[in-house]
Amino acid sequence: MQSQGSDKENYSEEIYQHMIEEVFNFTEVEKTLETKNFLGAGFSNQILQETVSINNFFSQKLINTMTAQFQSILPGAFRITTNPEQCLSCANLQSWSPGRSYYSLFEMKHTKSIWILHLSRSVGEGIASLVNKRNTPHNKNAFIGLREADSLIYLEIGELLRGFFKSIIELWPESEKLNVSRCRHILQLVFLNNSIQEDEYVIISFQLDNRECSGEFHLVFPQRHLLSV
Repeated sequence: MQSQGSDKENYSEEIYQHMIEEVFNFTEVEKTLETKNFLGAGFSNQILQETVSINNFFSQKLINTMTAQFQSILPGAFRITTNPEQCLSCANLQSWSPGRSYYSLFEMKHTKSIWILHLSRSVGEGIASLVNKRNTPHNKNAFIGLREADSLIYLEIGELLRGFFKSIIELWPESEKLNVSRCRHILQLVFLNNSIQEDEYVIISFQLDNRECSGEFHLVFPQRHLLSV
């Protein structure tokens, strides 16, 4: 009886040990796989996070540059934030253009690429109104209450926009050779030549919030220049 009891205990012990071994082996395999997956996922996430961080860093550099330009114009506190970017073909870009508003087209001397600085009516006319008020405080402000986008705006802010754009492209490395050969201020989106029809365009959208001037504005440039920032 004692032998039978001992055998049962040994048998039970073997089963128990076998169960532990199975569980242990399973755990080790799973742990190994989880470690590999964790390293892989972590590495991928790290790359993604670094990519996002680079994009955020560049967006912040753009915001800082624009903030410095707007500080001399806007009264009181203001805020500039970015909205999700878009990437469109040339054909779709012309369909994207939000009606009559304010477009400054800059053609680059070496790359022959076209860059666009777009201001919504509220931003373009708001800035023109503030500049006009600062320059001629005793005259009637001709930019308040316009029925539609008007090229008169560029008489007030055209030079300012050129300086504004120059400060933006200085964020790109010199190897990009971003030198403006000519600039056109227009009210509806058209292009200067047919050499850019195959370009894909990145649209970075910004939101300006100020008590006297608020709205959207955009920086549009060929996608090939995004890889260098």
